[in-house]
Amino acid sequence: MMRPILRTLLLVPLSCAALYACSDDPETEPQLPSGYEDVVYEGTVTDETLTSLVSSLEQGMLQDVVSKAPTLIAPEEAAQIPKTPIPTFTWHIGAIASNRGMATDSRRAEVFLHPAGPERRSAVGEASLLGPLAELFGPIRSAEAHGTPFTGTATWVVFSTSSDPSLHRVLTSELAHTPSQAAWDAMVAAAAPITVTLIAGIFESNRLAADGGPFRGTARPFTIAP
Repeated sequence: MMRPILRTLLLVPLSCAALYACSDDPETEPQLPSGYEDVVYEGTVTDETLTSLVSSLEQGMLQDVVSKAPTLIAPEEAAQIPKTPIPTFTWHIGAIASNRGMATDSRRAEVFLHPAGPERRSAVGEASLLGPLAELFGPIRSAEAHGTPFTGTATWVVFSTSSDPSLHRVLTSELAHTPSQAAWDAMVAAAAPITVTLIAGIFESNRLAADGGPFRGTARPFTIAP
C-alpha cells in the first residue's frame, strides 16, 4: 500500500524539476519583433500579444470598422497641450468591441477569483499528502513565461513625428495612457507636431480573434506649448 505513495513522492520532485526546466528553455521564450524592444506594456497585455498584433499589421490586415475602432477623447482636435502637467490620453472603443472586452474581462475576473472548480478542489484535498512537497518546491510554473495569456481588447498607441515614427509606443488593455516623465520629455524635446495614432485588436489567449481586427482608429495631431 505504501509503495505507490512512496513512488509518487519520489516522482513529484523529478516532475517539478522537468517543468521548471521547460519553462526556462530559451526556445520557449517569445520572440519580440525586431525594433519593438522599446514598447511600453500597460494593463494585462503580454509580449505574445504584441507579436500577434505586429504580425497582422505587417500582413496588411488593418481594417476600417467604426463600431470596433478606438476613438480618442482627449486631447481634443488641434489641441495645444501645456508642457506641465503631463496629460492623460483617453479613448473609447466602439460598442461591439467594448461589450466583448467587458465580457472577456469578466471571464478573466471569474478565473482569478475561482481558479478551481469543486472537482479540482476535491482532488487537491485527496492529494493533501503531497502538501509538504508543494511547499518545498513551490507552485508549478506555467509554460507561458511572460504571464497569463491575454484575452480582451488591447489598444496600440503610437506617438510619432515626421522624423520619428516611433517616438513613443504603448500596448495597453486600458482605455487611458499617461506618458512617463522620460517619454513626455522626449516629446517635448521633439519640438514638432506630434500625431497620436490608435489601433485596436480583440485577442483570445494572446492571438487576434477571428473577427478581432486590428481596427484603425483615431490619428490626431497635437502640439506641446513651449
